[in-house]
Parts: sequence; C-alpha cells; structure tokens
Amino acid sequence: MSKLVATIGPATETKDCIRKLSELGVKIFRLNLSHNSIEWHEKIINNIREVTPSSSILADIPGRKIRTTFNISKEKFEIGQRIYLVSNYSTKDYIDSSFIYEVNNNILFNMAKKGMEIFADDGRLSFYVEDVCNKYIILVTKCAGYLRECKGINIPDSFFDEKELNEKDKFFLDFCCENKIDFVGISFVDKADYLKNIQHYIAERHPKAIAKIENASAIKNLSEILKISFAIMIDRGDLSVETNTNSIGILQKDILFQANKFGVPVIVATEMLHSMQESIHPTKAECNDITNSVLDGASCLMLSGETAVGKNPNESIITMKSIINLTNNYILNNNLNSLEFIDKEESSQADIMAASAVLIASSRISKGLICISKTGEGVRYLAKYINKYFFCITDSYETLRHLNIFKNVTPILSNVVFNKEDRTHVYSIARQLIDNGWNPDDLYTFIYVSEGGKGLRLNTIQVNYLKSLASF
Repeated sequence: MSKLVATIGPATETKDCIRKLSELGVKIFRLNLSHNSIEWHEKIINNIREVTPSSSILADIPGRKIRTTFNISKEKFEIGQRIYLVSNYSTKDYIDSSFIYEVNNNILFNMAKKGMEIFADDGRLSFYVEDVCNKYIILVTKCAGYLRECKGINIPDSFFDEKELNEKDKFFLDFCCENKIDFVGISFVDKADYLKNIQHYIAERHPKAIAKIENASAIKNLSEILKISFAIMIDRGDLSVETNTNSIGILQKDILFQANKFGVPVIVATEMLHSMQESIHPTKAECNDITNSVLDGASCLMLSGETAVGKNPNESIITMKSIINLTNNYILNNNLNSLEFIDKEESSQADIMAASAVLIASSRISKGLICISKTGEGVRYLAKYINKYFFCITDSYETLRHLNIFKNVTPILSNVVFNKEDRTHVYSIARQLIDNGWNPDDLYTFIYVSEGGKGLRLNTIQVNYLKSLASF
C-alpha cells in the first residue's frame, strides 16, 4: 500500500495534531525549510520524535529553487503592471516603484532573457520579461494578483549550470544531519552529478537524499538519476510549469514506470487534495488522481498545504487513506503485480531471489512474507514485485525509519542485535513475534542474508512455522 506523507505547518504544529495525524496513518512527516525559522523546525522535529519516534521526517531544503524572500511588495497588481525582481544583495532605493520583490537565488539574473515568459506560485501567476540587468529584472504582469513571500519563480526549459554546493546548501544539510532527519528533499536535481555531490557531502551521516524531479533536464537525465537515487519525488507544481501542464499526467506515469523498474521509491506530490484546504470533500478529479497514482506504483502520496495550512488536515488524511485502501483492495482482488515483467536475462541475483520469495509468499500455503535485514536494502527488491503487505524486521532504528518510504512494507524493530556469523537472530525474531501475539502455527516465507561473503543482499529463502523457528 502507498504510504502517507503529511507536511507540518501552522495548522498541525502541536503535539496533539502530530499524534492525531500519526494515528490516522501518516508514516512520514514533511518539513519545508524554506518556510518558518530554524528554531521552529527544531521544535517540530523534537515534537515528532517525542510523539511518534518510529515515524520518519522528510525535510525539503531550499536548494536551487528560486523563490521570493520576505522582502516583497504586499500590494495587488493588475494586468499590465510593471514589477521589479531584485537581488537580495543589492539596494532597492533607486527603483521608483512600490512593486519590488526580492529573490533568494541570483542565478535568475543569468537565466531570464528579454521577451521570455516566466511564472510564479506553481504557475498561478505569469509575466513577460521586459528587461534584464545585473541589479533587477522588469516584468510585465499577464494577470492580476499578489506575488507573496517564499513563492517559487519558474523559467520553462531552463537548467542550472552549477553543480557545486553553496554555503546555504551546506548549512541546511548540516542542520538535517545534526538533527538526524531521515530524508532530505533536494530541489531541481537535473543531473546525476549534482545528486552525487549532495550524497558525498552527507556521506555516512543519517539522511537519505531524495531527488526532486522538477524540470525538463531531470526528465532527460532520469535514468542516470535513478541509478544512484535512494528515492525520488515528483514535484508536480514546478514540473508542470517547467515543462507543460498538459503533459504532467504522461510525465508522471513515465517517471513511475521507470522508477519501479529500478526499484526506486517515488513520492507523488502537489495538489493531490488541494480543494480540501477549504472544502470538507475532495473533487472527483482528485479522487481519480490518487487512484491512478497508486495503480501506477507510487510508494508515497504527499499532502502539502492540505495539512500545513488547510482547514481540514485530518479529513484530508482520512480521505486519502480511504482511496488508497480501496485501490489497494482492487489491486489485490485483480492480482495486479509485477512478477510477469521479470527479465530473466537481465535480472540480478537479488531480483530473482526477491521475486521467488514473493511468488512463494503469495501462495496459499504461506501466511505472508518476512524480510530480515539490517540495512533494509532487500526491501527495495521485494517492493518491486509484491502487491500486498509484508514485514521487514531490522535491529536498526535508523533503518526502521528509512523503510517507511517503501510501499507495502511494515517495519518492525528486533529486540536482539543481528549476528553476522550465524542465524541465531532469526530464531530470536520468531520468538519475539510469538511473544507479541503472532500465531505460532502460521507458516511464513522468510528471506534474509545468512552467513556469506561481503556484498550479499538476499541469499536465503526459508518457509517455516513460527513455532519451528522459535524452538531452536
């Protein structure tokens, strides 16, 4: 089943709200570091860890995304109004206008060209570029409205030349590492080299980098990005503006198809239940959107404004979970899984082992599938092929929270440390499950790495009764 990601904001920042979201089924809590203060985020991180320690935290860092800052005009503009985008390093006193908007990333001054159309606020606002100099950009508005603080600025078909991290990137990455954040969302990953630099900087520290697919360059280089990704996010807000809104459905399906082949989890994000920020009920199109995302293999579905600032955060979670459950039952009843797509010539040992375990676990003789893994790497392969719940037991709290991003898996923390030299921990796990109320007479399919060489991911499949394993 696809997992739920909820963005925390003013509407859900209290411990009681976080606890309620967790009880309703949220597995991953998202923080957007482009909003609020560092102190606010530290407080929310502590609240989440205290209320629901097994839940994961995803933090989106500002990164390359071009946004307005807090130094902006508060006035409404009409069609044809001349407005000014200015550098956050320059003075604004020489501009004779009340429509001045500071931006956080001065690369915009290299990307914007006279005569082009640019967009803001996920495409809700559009502008014509009248002039560009090194201190400001003059835009002419094509619609009436407000350009508010922290709103994204998009230039279609643009790309980023630099691949090195700046000091701001390092500051936010260090913050995530120091606070043991589980996942870090990296904006505008358009080439594998940029993601490699992020991963190299994080190194052996806790967070896993999630590549946000947001522009045409990322689509072009998707295969290379997927080869080195732990997970990706389809940010449909920026992606639709940077490419073409009419093609967003096709792009989403293609990204999910390719990611599933690589065994890379995908978070689908932006406006999944946008209407529920105000309304107690979703639109039919939103229900259809969620259903198709699950059918296409999304690992997680994300709510943004719906839970951060919306009027109905709990109702949004309940609605999304209900649609996911209905869709998952449809998948199970129609036996829709990926086993028939196994490439017997190209598949790795881990792929073949995982597919074989899924085939056995899906039969009538087996109650279910249990993966035993210290790193959780085997789950990546199992999640490609299984269409129902399975369990992964690990002795690492870090791995436990990383597993929340994979569809269908329920992580369980072992009460014993795994032994690399033999399989005695397997027998201890069977006893732990029985002690926790599992039926000792049930037959399960186990898959794990037993004693062997370095680099083995999955090398043992065992079908056994819990009581038989527990008796060793």
